[in-house]
Amino acid sequence: MSIIDALFDGKIYPGEQVLTKDPKYAKNDAEMELLMSKLEKRLSKEDYDLVEEMCDLLSVSQDIQNKEFFRYGLSMGLQLMREAYDYKLPGLQDVKNPEEA
Repeated sequence: MSIIDALFDGKIYPGEQVLTKDPKYAKNDAEMELLMSKLEKRLSKEDYDLVEEMCDLLSVSQDIQNKEFFRYGLSMGLQLMREAYDYKLPGLQDVKNPEEA
């Protein structure tokens, strides 16, 4: 399957398919779970619900920011490819592309 087909068919979704292998991420995730557990024990149900709501909103904000990072990186990569493609190599301006011959 081509990348174009996979994009069109909705089979590529980096937000769910890409998982970091950075050990700092796993450590941070475990620490957040521990803190949430402590807060659940210390706070009233209403206050803990507010903390969960804040975490959900933060997650949405991070998803939006990650999407912008993805767009920026993809756009930069494509512009880099275009610039490299358009660059005329010294001494090779007169070399014809085999497809054009």
